Amino acid sequence: MKRRTAKTARQKQINILHTETRKRHSRKQLNSAAVWTAIILVMTVVVGVAVHVGINALLAHALYDNPRYALEKIEIEPSGRFAPYVILRAANLERGENLWSLNLARIAHDLEELPSVSSAKVERHFPDRLVIHLVERVPVVKIVGINDIGKRETLYLDRQCIVLKPREDEPTPLLPEIIGLTNAELEPGVRLDQPALAHALEILDAIKHDSVLNTSIDIRSIDLSQPLCIKMVTTRDTSITFRPDYIDQQLLRLQAIFESFGNGERTLHTVDLTPDQFDPITFYE
Repeated sequence: MKRRTAKTARQKQINILHTETRKRHSRKQLNSAAVWTAIILVMTVVVGVAVHVGINALLAHALYDNPRYALEKIEIEPSGRFAPYVILRAANLERGENLWSLNLARIAHDLEELPSVSSAKVERHFPDRLVIHLVERVPVVKIVGINDIGKRETLYLDRQCIVLKPREDEPTPLLPEIIGLTNAELEPGVRLDQPALAHALEILDAIKHDSVLNTSIDIRSIDLSQPLCIKMVTTRDTSITFRPDYIDQQLLRLQAIFESFGNGERTLHTVDLTPDQFDPITFYE
């Protein structure tokens, strides 16, 4: 019994020593793996930084510092509609700049800040040419306001209610005149936030694109003095009164009226589209 107990105790001691030896060996392996992993990561970062710096230096030499790509030609389309010095100043462009280094999105955004520009697109044409495509705002109505020196001045509005200043070298276009609009800031480039005005331009746009109404109606003035209605007068002195809501339905009813009475012997005097069901109309005697 004593021999068996002593033998068992020695086996337990050997097993404990063996386990501890394996634990120390495993810990040593983990430490060694961690060190090598850290070394590899550091080397990877160093190589990555070196590659990045090298690529940047190569690009700078081949592209950004290359005199071959110096900006020499700036084309503005459509030509003749915009003063070049105004466009170059707004875009902050100078000849001699590197074509690769230009921020085209920033240039387009800056150009769209001009009151007369609706949208802009900028293209690089290597090695030395930049093309600027501009879409000009188109006036759809005119409005008379008081300028800074207290004089009456005729300004224009485009479809987005942006105030436009007339060109000095162009004749005054025949446009419907907005009257009765109050509390409006008539400064070029400012968008007028007037719901009645927005509805009026929506009606005007729909008339222009309708085959029947476009040939029957030529609007001369748009009266926005009444808060609940929009009154338009044609060049034939026909007064048409709209509500600011349900515009599509009113236009369909107006189309039916002009299809029935627009080409008759009698001339329409007034058309009232504000009722829900009936459309009171009168004729000139």
